[in-house]
Amino acid sequence: MTDPDSARLGTWRKAGLAIRVWARYVTVLASVKRHPLPALVDRLGSPPSHASPWVEPTRLGRIVARVLRLGPLNPRCLYTSLVLYRLLREQGEPAKLVIGLPREPKDKDAHAWVEVAGIDVGPPPGRSNHQELARFG
Repeated sequence: MTDPDSARLGTWRKAGLAIRVWARYVTVLASVKRHPLPALVDRLGSPPSHASPWVEPTRLGRIVARVLRLGPLNPRCLYTSLVLYRLLREQGEPAKLVIGLPREPKDKDAHAWVEVAGIDVGPPPGRSNHQELARFG
């Protein structure tokens, strides 16, 4: 999927995308404690009622991370990944949510990232040095 308008995002398109990111974040926050992760991913991965404007997946991952870092919030990787996953599914990408641990874990902290066609698209730092434990979507 290639969109010639995706190379340059105008001011209105940036603003609209930021609003969509925050709206999806609110949806994720409201849903994450009410649904087990597999069910939540199924809900977020359901086809949207309309297609969203296309943004290159890795770029969208950076945008989501940047927008959600605005203000006092610094959401955990799971929340950011769920937002990115939903936005990618809205634009028709076959996104997968991946959960992993460091190759040599020293604690129980897991990490989440999103892949499209097996390629890590973020949010940054993406897969980093983590081994996959589970894949959803």
